[in-house]
Amino acid sequence: MDLHRRQLILAASAAAALPAARAQAYPAKTVRLIVPYPAGSTLDLVARIFTDGFSRHFGQSAIVVNQPGGSAAIGTRAAAQAAADGYTLLMGTNQTHGANSALLPQLGYDPVRDFAPVAGIGRLQHVLVVRNDLGVQTLDAFIALARKPGHKINYGSSGNGSASHLAAEMFKIATGVQMAHIPYNGSGQAAQALVGGHIDATFTTMPSVLSFIKAGSMTALALASSDRAPQLPALRTLAEQGVRNAEADAWAALFAPAATPPAVLATLTDFTVKAFSTPALQARLDATGFVPMVVPGDAFRVFLAADMRRWADVVQAANVKLE
Repeated sequence: MDLHRRQLILAASAAAALPAARAQAYPAKTVRLIVPYPAGSTLDLVARIFTDGFSRHFGQSAIVVNQPGGSAAIGTRAAAQAAADGYTLLMGTNQTHGANSALLPQLGYDPVRDFAPVAGIGRLQHVLVVRNDLGVQTLDAFIALARKPGHKINYGSSGNGSASHLAAEMFKIATGVQMAHIPYNGSGQAAQALVGGHIDATFTTMPSVLSFIKAGSMTALALASSDRAPQLPALRTLAEQGVRNAEADAWAALFAPAATPPAVLATLTDFTVKAFSTPALQARLDATGFVPMVVPGDAFRVFLAADMRRWADVVQAANVKLE
């Protein structure tokens, strides 16, 4: 074989191997995880646990970028428009990839076409809590107070169109009570407003209020979930107390821009599934009130299609409109 031909063959072999080498090199720089919710929120906490594990596993930095606003659409839109190279990810939810499609006609992104699911990572149980000086200790007493002529009850949520907002609206439909809505910028603000006596109640995620409940700073009345929470095993669900069709578990999942290379997606999915299945990480999340439930990307895509229809039905039934 002459030298020229040998060089061509070697060059061709090297070129053929180059894409694989590049794929194996991922991640080669900092990975940004966009969280379309405020710093200090439940999902911000979960995201930081993820990026910490990612950095330790790959030896490459991963950072959380909080981009709240616009009912979580601003950060989600930014993720959809990012380069599809695996270096920008999104912490998505049933708001970003469910309710928003029914609430915001000018969403600016398509939750199905613009994203590739990496993996579903877990769910957030919503709990109904009230301020201590409201004078009620049970769900029945709260409903009776809300139905009392001339008595006006309000509730805070983590934002317009959020799962917190829709959970309360589902409760209103199921019970027939009237409550005025006061939106806040995140679950943390709503929890602080309740502790400060500025609102009567809130439906919010367990991690946002677990420490307050345990400290006796607010009163928990029920879980808007299909099952009880291991952190508060004595707290009954709404259904157990006679209020049905008001379950409002929220989910969280990692997404990448749709055109992200399959090899990169596979790396991300493999790490995420393994990381969120480890007892150490699960225990860390359990302590916060987050319920780890790992679903690989392809299976999560099937779930997403059905869940989008579910939240659209909730928005329509509650007649929720964003101003």
